[in-house]
Amino acid sequence: GGGRGGSGPPGTHPMKDMRRSPEASDLDPIDIDPEVGEGLQQIRRNDQVLDEHLELVSKGLVRLKGIAVDQNEEVKLQAVMIDQIDNQMDHATQHLNKVNSKMKETLKNAGGATAIMIKICLVILIIALAAFLYKLVG
Repeated sequence: GGGRGGSGPPGTHPMKDMRRSPEASDLDPIDIDPEVGEGLQQIRRNDQVLDEHLELVSKGLVRLKGIAVDQNEEVKLQAVMIDQIDNQMDHATQHLNKVNSKMKETLKNAGGATAIMIKICLVILIIALAAFLYKLVG
């Protein structure tokens, strides 16, 4: 076998064409096989397309972060509003419980709901009887 991955005689390098000439400076291009050069150009184009896609993803993530921050602020605001409503509901419930207790006490002192209904019916009956007598006399 030859060198690493190559098919030449032992001690030769298969990528010999990529070596710089002795006169070449760091700014001079490397002498490259045309097929290798095309491959490198394709890799650069692929990298450019990948960079463009990554830029789009980055912009999307920035927008998504902005939406998330806005939603977080809205949730905080609504949490404060819910706390206020909860406090108001507690106050209203306490007030209704007090009114209900007073109504029960009032009904108890008046003889219960049945006694009140009987009294209301008697008052209506007396008014009706008075109206009937008034028509008879008048």
